[in-house]
Amino acid sequence: MDNYLSSRWPKGPGIQPPPVPSGRPGAAPAERKKRPARRWLAGVACIVLGLVLLGGVSFWAVSALAEALAGAEFPDSEFGEPPSWPNRDLLRNPDWSPEDLPWGEPDPSVQLAVEPAGDALSGREIHQSALPSMVYVEAQQRGRLGISTHAGTGIIVTRTGYVLTNYHVIDESDTVQVMLLSDRGNTYYDAKVVGFDEEFDVAVLKFEGEGLTPAPLGDSDALAVGDRVYAEGNPMGYLLGSMTDGIVSALDRDDEVDGNGLGLIQTSAALNPGNSGGALLNEAGQVVGITSAKITGLVSDDGEPIEEAAVIEGIGLAIPISDILPFVNRILATGKSWRPSIGITCFETTVDGRSGIQVASVEEDVPAGEAGLSEGDLIVAANGVEVSSLAGLRRVLYRTGVDGMVSCTVVREGAELEISFALVDRLEEQG
Repeated sequence: MDNYLSSRWPKGPGIQPPPVPSGRPGAAPAERKKRPARRWLAGVACIVLGLVLLGGVSFWAVSALAEALAGAEFPDSEFGEPPSWPNRDLLRNPDWSPEDLPWGEPDPSVQLAVEPAGDALSGREIHQSALPSMVYVEAQQRGRLGISTHAGTGIIVTRTGYVLTNYHVIDESDTVQVMLLSDRGNTYYDAKVVGFDEEFDVAVLKFEGEGLTPAPLGDSDALAVGDRVYAEGNPMGYLLGSMTDGIVSALDRDDEVDGNGLGLIQTSAALNPGNSGGALLNEAGQVVGITSAKITGLVSDDGEPIEEAAVIEGIGLAIPISDILPFVNRILATGKSWRPSIGITCFETTVDGRSGIQVASVEEDVPAGEAGLSEGDLIVAANGVEVSSLAGLRRVLYRTGVDGMVSCTVVREGAELEISFALVDRLEEQG
């Protein structure tokens, strides 16, 4: 599922997109005098509109896009006529690696936790309280055709300047800057990357600022379908500090979306390019999710736009804060993420009326096998929590961490057994 909410735009030689605001967020694009559109522009318009929703184009209003295309004149180039949208691969540095990011040091003394929910606030109160904790994130990379830029959002989570955002906002970049949304003076701060988890699409940044306001974190486990939520971010990369509202449409979206093992919050709150890394807030004004993606219906399985596809609205996705905090705290402490694992293959099933996770095989030399967990065992609870789904079992493992112990209740030949063991770090094993 690649419909990320980051905004990316190219700069440099070669074929250029329609005019966009200069380099920094602020004014919307100026209107252009209409001219007759060439016949081939209709196809380009469909492609560009698809890219806008995919986070491939930003910094101009969708309402002005058709006018800009109609009036755009493209220079002759080696790409031939009629000119086509440039291959985005040409804008990237093929030799880029995460080592090129601006790295900072972790701090084990910094650990985040959720807070109890307070009284419900009005939308106005939530926006006013959230805005000082939000930043505009700009990440750049110098490629073969010049500079490409990602625009997104970040959430300040400590007074010392730690920020949560999406990994895909900083991916393939070599410089990162942030700007306080409450500071419309366009003061930019250089930010360092403390660490990231690419699979779960989260990154931790650090910048030096004064008088910072951390966002309160709420328990995403307390959310229920139908609860009102608010999204705060920077749609289109220049509509800074925009709020939208909606409800929780579904919880634990997992294999239906991308199968990364971290159930996502589905919301009807409008999300657009530039919202990546922003806050999903509950009615108490607490951050309960990190807005990360949307489903548009405009792409095929291989990521290509489908011109005839229906436009799907109102399906935004956010990373639950309670689920991601164990990984964030690990990054804060060590600079790296982890992946706590039992070391088994398993599947969901029901045996004699009891639902659970059945063990298909146990890897050699893992603590679970040494403790007696065997093929055919049905895990019905872990650390006192009933588990009937893989998502439920993963949640227990992730929140326990590699440093903790898991006590599993298993059913074997009709009898219940308690088996306790330590977990292994799958990421560490992978090198």
